[in-house]
Amino acid sequence: MKHIVRIWGANFSSEEELEAFVETVYDDDGGALPSAFLVSTGYSWIDEDFLEMHFFNNAEEHIAFIQYLRSEYSPHDSFVKQLPATIDESIRAYNSIILLYGNDSPYGAINDELFQIVEADLPTGSSTILLARVEYETR
Repeated sequence: MKHIVRIWGANFSSEEELEAFVETVYDDDGGALPSAFLVSTGYSWIDEDFLEMHFFNNAEEHIAFIQYLRSEYSPHDSFVKQLPATIDESIRAYNSIILLYGNDSPYGAINDELFQIVEADLPTGSSTILLARVEYETR
């Protein structure tokens, strides 16, 4: 099975501001409007069950998150092997990280749009920066 994880960085003034950024908003008729995160990344839809948000108040929380990413986030060694060598430094530049996961499971794809969008398609001037795109396969 093919997996993909996209790691986005951003800076917000509070955890509530980060949450509002990724929250789905509904119009008066109950229709879902794209979140600011969707607009900034160019996605048309995501399964929010496969999204993680992390807000850091200090350097210790950054360090703990990097350890989490390298040891607990994925049970697959191939995920850690595919992380960019500079990911620690990249993460430290932002107080907010958004992880978005997808796969092409034979039981139904999850966030398969992640496989389709390439960096050249991303909107310019976005408040979120793509820090890493990690793709790996498992059996």
